[in-house]
Amino acid sequence: MRCDVCDTKIPPGADRCPNCGYRVRHSSTATHTQATSANYPEPEVFKPKRNKKIYIPRREKSRDRSQRTKTSTFRKYIIFIVALIAVVQMASVFIGNIVSNYNSHNYTEFSGESLQEGIDNGDDDGTLQLALDYENDLKSFFSDDLLMDVDVSESYDIYEDNYSAYVNVYGTDNVISLTASINFQNQEPYLQSITLSWNNQGTIRENDINLDQAQIEKINEKFNIDIFGAIEEYKSKLKVDEDDNTRFVVSDYKDDESIYLSESYGIDGEYFIYLSLGQDIGDN
Repeated sequence: MRCDVCDTKIPPGADRCPNCGYRVRHSSTATHTQATSANYPEPEVFKPKRNKKIYIPRREKSRDRSQRTKTSTFRKYIIFIVALIAVVQMASVFIGNIVSNYNSHNYTEFSGESLQEGIDNGDDDGTLQLALDYENDLKSFFSDDLLMDVDVSESYDIYEDNYSAYVNVYGTDNVISLTASINFQNQEPYLQSITLSWNNQGTIRENDINLDQAQIEKINEKFNIDIFGAIEEYKSKLKVDEDDNTRFVVSDYKDDESIYLSESYGIDGEYFIYLSLGQDIGDN
């Protein structure tokens, strides 16, 4: 028998061509099986070798883990210490600059919140005593003449050879709140601000002013101001929006005087009125 592909003579009993391996037609099962077993052995299946597991004692594992933890913690400590040193150096430079600027610009050398303590400590050229006397006079005026509950705040600064004192006296009753702020410098008053606020029945642009005439006259005389005159002059200048219920403000400055007037809509038809009159006084 010859191969149908390469025409090579096939030995009896063979089921494949010895030259090209072509399967011979009409071969028996037994012959095919024998030929396959004899000439074409079953391929060996590759089985990878399993890696041999290396046993590490638990104590060794724990020791290794502990060592890694110590190394990581130590590294963190080093980083923290380096960062802390850098922050301290930066803070030192910053504080040094502040101190340098403080000294170079001659900032306030001393300050306090109690005029009497400043006087008792000898930190006074007469300015603090003048301010304290004025404060006591205002407290009597607010409580005895205006029948108000009174509170005060005060402070002072010493800058090189300049002495400054600040006095604020607050008074309230059932209708108005009044604040008198006076600044003193080098034994003289040099700035005064009088602030008055109250609730008005309706806008002051169209309704009567809800203030006691006699009380306002006492305030005018004490501080040499004109409250009613200022209201009449500036109430027409209040800025009004379309809804007529928001805050209206007007302010003006002329010569050594300033005025600030505002009106805001409250509840039950009341309007909150705020008036501040400031003026330079003294020769400073």
